Amino acid sequence: MSWDRRVVRQVGLAQAALGFTVNSLGACLVLLAADLDSAPEELAWLSSSFGVGLLVAGVTGRWALRPGPRPALLGSALVAAAGTILLATGASAVMAAAGALLLGLGAAGFVLVTPALLGGPDAAAGLARAYAAGSVSALFGPLAIGALAATGLSGRLALLIAVPPLLFLAADARPRRSAAATGPHADAVSVPDAVSVSTTATVASSDAVSVSATATVASSDAVSVADAVSFSDAVSSSDAVSVSSSGSGSRCGTGDGPLGSVERARPQVEVARAPSVWRAAGVWATIVVAVSIEFCFTIWSTTRLQATGLPAGAAAAAATTFLVGMAAGRLAAPRLIARRVPVILVGCGLAAAGTVVVALFDAPVPVTLGLALAGLGVAPFYPVTLARFVQVPGLPTARAAAYGALASGTAILAAPATLAALGAALDLRTAYLVAVLPLALVLAAATLPRRARP
Repeated sequence: MSWDRRVVRQVGLAQAALGFTVNSLGACLVLLAADLDSAPEELAWLSSSFGVGLLVAGVTGRWALRPGPRPALLGSALVAAAGTILLATGASAVMAAAGALLLGLGAAGFVLVTPALLGGPDAAAGLARAYAAGSVSALFGPLAIGALAATGLSGRLALLIAVPPLLFLAADARPRRSAAATGPHADAVSVPDAVSVSTTATVASSDAVSVSATATVASSDAVSVADAVSFSDAVSSSDAVSVSSSGSGSRCGTGDGPLGSVERARPQVEVARAPSVWRAAGVWATIVVAVSIEFCFTIWSTTRLQATGLPAGAAAAAATTFLVGMAAGRLAAPRLIARRVPVILVGCGLAAAGTVVVALFDAPVPVTLGLALAGLGVAPFYPVTLARFVQVPGLPTARAAAYGALASGTAILAAPATLAALGAALDLRTAYLVAVLPLALVLAAATLPRRARP
């Protein structure tokens, strides 16, 4: 499956900005602690800002995506830009907290929009490529912060590098009008939950369909047929309704008529079954576990390296080895997935091995190598588990994207804070063993192939 260039460009920019800023939070935590003369563990709230944003996105995501993903993308870019500026320049804990919260909300919007734009049967490969762009960009965040801090300036100022791309993304996400689409929501075309259908084309939507003699865009719930048929009742989000004038629906049923008609007859319409609650919950839980493992390293790797004797700037730079491993793994993931390699199982083994090295050694070089190995293993966890969730039969794309953001937010709020609490009670080395190894075991067990029932 291929996506148009505008979608690829916007997703790439969003993920690059997200990777650069969010993966710099660990380094910012260390530097902000030095600026405020406090311990890094006392600033664990900084890592929670992204999680809070994801929870908000998870709760409100279905409504935020109703006009289509691009309005949400535009707003997210502007909010993230404002948060980045505040976090980079804030001279007090209050300003830094406000910046972190805004950055978290904007970045969460990117997490919400990405699967909505890249849905389909090739979602795993498409998401892996998108997050690979974020992982590559993430390499430069801690490096830039460390390099700037080494000069004696505030390393947090390096975050400002992300502001121009965010503003460009906001401008690029503005609605575009064309001769064929002039309605107030014309930019919502080609969106999974609000689809425009002409009289010579047939498209099925997961939530709503709109048809007119030229082009009309529907809201996400109601079905309207301009100049021919009007419906006042809403179509259930689990229904897939086909509309056409000269062809058949892409997912179900057919319709015939001078301007197109909506057929609800049983022989011609397949109503998608509601998703299995237990299956959806199980796949959702694997996202929580996957993101928990990733953010245990993302937030606390700089602190772990600093404990080996490295100064703050050098620790922030060395922590990028985890991101190097992530980038390499995500770049390779689409090919491995195409060859049916069990990337989750292999990744769990590599992540566990890297965790052991990070925990058992107390010198910068082996800990750095352990982080790289862990990053290589963790790389496919999130894109693959998210793709599996988006593809749960009967689960509409908008809901899947919102619930996926909720899963990520739950993990990002819980896992780094738990690791910090364990580190305070024991030490960070032991905390990695106690927290990450069981999570890797749970994720591996959850993805083992199950025998078919007789």
